[in-house]
Parts: sequence; C-alpha cells; structure tokens
Amino acid sequence: MLKDFSKIETFFAVVKEKSFSKAAQALGISQPAVTQQIKNIEAHLGAPIVERKKNGTKLTKEGKELYRIAKRLEKHIQKAEKSLADALEKP
Repeated sequence: MLKDFSKIETFFAVVKEKSFSKAAQALGISQPAVTQQIKNIEAHLGAPIVERKKNGTKLTKEGKELYRIAKRLEKHIQKAEKSLADALEKP
C-alpha cells in the first residue's frame, strides 16, 4: 500500500512540471530521489506510470488512473483537515 504521501506529492510534482529535474527543484530534493520515489510507486503497482521522453514526461494509462485516484484522495484529505480544524476551533 502507498502509505507514504511524499511519494504521491513527488508524483504530482512530476506531472505538474513534466520533468524529473524540475520536480526535484520544486520539491527541494535531488533528481535521483525523485526517480527513486517514482520507481518505488511503479514497483508497488507493478506497472510504469511515467514515460520518460527527451522533451519531458508523459503519463502512461496506469499513471493517468493513479493521478485521477490520487487527486480524489487529496480532496478527501483536505476536507478532513478542514473538518478537524473546524472542530478544534469550536468551544
């Protein structure tokens, strides 16, 4: 199970930046660290999620599905965080 949300955050950065090196820069980590995190996701899923191209990256069919699911998960987490913050504010 992908319990480490930093891997998903890295995946989102790769999607947004369309580049492993630009994603690394945006996250403040090394490019090999980005590569390793993406490889870990791919190993866990048993499928490639990102195609590396000379002019950037492209999501595979599995990568597109992961992105769709991860975005839904992100929305649920944000909603839960807001609910928790609201609950903590109430006397």
